[in-house]
Amino acid sequence: MALTRTAPARARSGRARAPGSGGGSGWRRRRNAVGLAFALPALVLFAAFAIYPMLRVFQLSLYDYNLTSPPVWVGLDNFRFLFGDERFLASLGASLFYVVVTYCPAVLLALVLALGLNTRMRGSAFVRLLYFAPVATSWVAVSVIWRLVLQPEGLLNQTLNTDIPWLTSSTWAKWAIAIAAIWKEVGFFLIIFLAGLQNIPKDLQEAASLDGAGSLRRLRYVTLPLLKPITVVVLVMAVIRGFQSFSPQVVLTGGSFGTEVINLFVYKTAFASARMGRASAVAVLMFVLLIMVTFVQLRALRRSA
Repeated sequence: MALTRTAPARARSGRARAPGSGGGSGWRRRRNAVGLAFALPALVLFAAFAIYPMLRVFQLSLYDYNLTSPPVWVGLDNFRFLFGDERFLASLGASLFYVVVTYCPAVLLALVLALGLNTRMRGSAFVRLLYFAPVATSWVAVSVIWRLVLQPEGLLNQTLNTDIPWLTSSTWAKWAIAIAAIWKEVGFFLIIFLAGLQNIPKDLQEAASLDGAGSLRRLRYVTLPLLKPITVVVLVMAVIRGFQSFSPQVVLTGGSFGTEVINLFVYKTAFASARMGRASAVAVLMFVLLIMVTFVQLRALRRSA
């Protein structure tokens, strides 16, 4: 009788110490606490230098604030003013022009180059490095280089045998900045497309080839559909990078000749005109606009999938 009573007790004791019991959950809690302790400094810095400034911008967009006197509540007056301000509308148009003229060709060219460089040919790694070199160079340095190239007696006019005022004409200045931006940004999207292409299983390409599909049909029915998630990422990043443009416009033209984009308008409004409330309102509008554009892009690409 003693033996029969002892066996179930031992079994219950063994189950009490099994993994996943109170002891295991206590260990997981300690592990999570240690992980949180290590992550806490980074979270505090992120909250102090990212979350708080963003919330502060939303708050200042409802005030009239000139950096020298206390903020005055104006509600939505800053937003009403912007929708009737010709300079703001012109800067919004300049940003839209820059995004379309720069990043549509840059993304398309990056895709074509990625398809051509997606080989194990000798020297292809060095060619990829050459394309990525402009990406690793700062925008200020790139702008200074292109400022020399785009001078009236610069390399571009000498090569084309023309006398175009690239940086001092309302007709050509926007195109000049777009040319410089395409040269710099292609390598960034090229690397992303290459990473996506190299993750496509070779078996699918070989199977399509055995079924008689040519290179164009394999590109249309195998490569591009499998590359669609990467394409979504590239398009979203292209729009965001385009609307964040600032340095090339400052260095090349100073925002003159129709090249004052949104970020440059915000900078001048905030620090040259000391209208922090209106500048914050522009930042809030652009935040909402980019969220809407990104949402529309994602929905459109998902429906076409």
